Amino acid sequence: MSSGPLISICIPAYNNEHFIGSTLESVLHQTCSNFEIIVTDDHSTDRTISVVKKFGDRRIRLVENQTNLGIAGNWNKALSLATGKYVKVMGADDLLYPDCLHCQIEALEKPGNARAVLAVCNTDVINANGQIVLQRKPRFPSGLNGGKELIRNCVRWGANLIGEPVVGLFKRDVLSKSGMFDPANPYMIDLAFWAELLKHGDAFMEQRRLAAFRISANSVSAKLGLKQAAYDRSFFRKMRADPFYRATLPDVVSGYFFAFPRCILRNFLIKLRAGAKGKN
Repeated sequence: MSSGPLISICIPAYNNEHFIGSTLESVLHQTCSNFEIIVTDDHSTDRTISVVKKFGDRRIRLVENQTNLGIAGNWNKALSLATGKYVKVMGADDLLYPDCLHCQIEALEKPGNARAVLAVCNTDVINANGQIVLQRKPRFPSGLNGGKELIRNCVRWGANLIGEPVVGLFKRDVLSKSGMFDPANPYMIDLAFWAELLKHGDAFMEQRRLAAFRISANSVSAKLGLKQAAYDRSFFRKMRADPFYRATLPDVVSGYFFAFPRCILRNFLIKLRAGAKGKN
């Protein structure tokens, strides 16, 4: 039996001094304790590093990048250091609720879910002040869902219906086949990662909200603004050309139709409800 951690929690960070303390506390308070935490700091210019160093838990490993690697580069740096059987990537300002890891491990370890390579939970959306601004409704049936249909539904509805990195726990051994985060499409980087992962198995969908995703006026989504819709459409075209997913022309046309209004609504929500503190 391996003596290493069961789970690797990868937390790529850049200028997150206001939030990373709460993020780490939410992980350390999990009911499941067999994990390592890998924080890769992408050459922050604020107090992110000093906040992390205040935690004395031996499960936390801090890696300081000597140069800024960018979003994909830093996420991949964290992934490359993971040693657990399972991996979760989360923003340095997101939160896990206490039973998150327990519930997702239970799903992936269950013999009946052997086809699953990814466990996905539902989330709350919180603002910079920690207030819940949106309680997301379930987007897919609970239990096992085929990867091909999940991604084609995302194309059809013009959005990442699976969710941000914090929602997922996946099997690390699949990375050798699916690959790492692709920097080509910064807005759809998480959905593109899920799409490659789900070529190798199913997803177990959990209806309960077990984590919180934080929005702010300085988030990547907000900075991209209306360019988000263009990145969406680029991803939809890629899924139509992909020999595994083969998204249909009606799927892509539908995605084009929904992408722009969703982009406007998303940016409006961020500006309206983001809260006082900035997020980088």
